[in-house]
Amino acid sequence: MKKDIAVIGLGIFGREVAILLEQKGNNVLAVDIRPEQIDAIKDHVTAAIVADITDEDALEELDVNKFDMIILGLGKNFEEQVLGITYLKKMGAQYIIARATTEIQQEILLKINADEVILPEKQSAAHLAARIAVPNIMEFLQLDKEINLAEIHVDQRLAGKTLLELDLRKKHHITALILKRKNQQHKVITSPDITLTQDDCLVVVGREADIERYFS
Repeated sequence: MKKDIAVIGLGIFGREVAILLEQKGNNVLAVDIRPEQIDAIKDHVTAAIVADITDEDALEELDVNKFDMIILGLGKNFEEQVLGITYLKKMGAQYIIARATTEIQQEILLKINADEVILPEKQSAAHLAARIAVPNIMEFLQLDKEINLAEIHVDQRLAGKTLLELDLRKKHHITALILKRKNQQHKVITSPDITLTQDDCLVVVGREADIERYFS
């Protein structure tokens, strides 16, 4: 489902995730204090504006509560992150994903009410964009240019069906490898007769486009 997303801070990570999210069909507002960064990205996103995250008046003009989520691509200036999260939450931001460079920073940002904090060394911009585009994807790991490993949350659409009925491999070129079921040991899938239940997790392998297309 298309989302309205603001990406604030257009370093390498912020720029990449903004462009990827736009390519996946979302409405993306890119924000940075540097005019040259806005000029470089304005043709690749829905809208791009110059604004300072540490300026509360400037943030007010963004009308932050209209966005489904806000991604802070800032990383070098930790003080900016803290101020930005504080202001954004005060203004009613629905969901904030912040970026940290260390696990200590991650812990602090969570304590000041960031909804999620990622370490880019562990989670790439492509990984984050894929997970936002398809909420059922809980984890996403690129094994090479063509093959991706994903952990999928089983929702109502899949629950009650067997893997044989879904026929993931033949119809969608996706292979189910592991079943994770609450309070049970993880199972390597050896039979297509397994019936899925809601809130199971499936670990699957396939092309990114095939996984996103089927599970979106």
